[in-house]
Amino acid sequence: MADARIERSAENDAVYRYIRSEIQFELSLINARVNWLVTSQAFLFVPLTLGARQGGIGASVYYPVIPVLGVIICALVLVSVVAAVWRSRQWRAKGEQGAYAGRDNRDAFDIVLPHSPMIPRMGLIGGMGVPLALVGVWLWLLTAPPGG
Repeated sequence: MADARIERSAENDAVYRYIRSEIQFELSLINARVNWLVTSQAFLFVPLTLGARQGGIGASVYYPVIPVLGVIICALVLVSVVAAVWRSRQWRAKGEQGAYAGRDNRDAFDIVLPHSPMIPRMGLIGGMGVPLALVGVWLWLLTAPPGG
């Protein structure tokens, strides 16, 4: 059975500080993406409710455009949040490997994470997909305004 104790050293402390900073970076990405999502949803509800007539939100001239846009934005941001969570878990797993002052190269620390080509792609989905969805809806509203 392997010894679970981790020896303190300047090198190990630097490794764990690096891992902690990478995890903090991913968590700040999640926070920014969720804040952006909540803010965008609030702004989407304003024109939907202002465009509503006596029949309720379903009678709004912007229905179903704004609810569909809201669902698309939620889905795109969710994919990018999952990417940040996935990368954060990879960094946590690397941190849990233990002390990096072993006797063989397996225990040497490197910043290379498991090959996960989907993570950057998923992260780009939110960053690129949300503006593209917004541009698409704005263009649609300019060319074919509802109720017009």
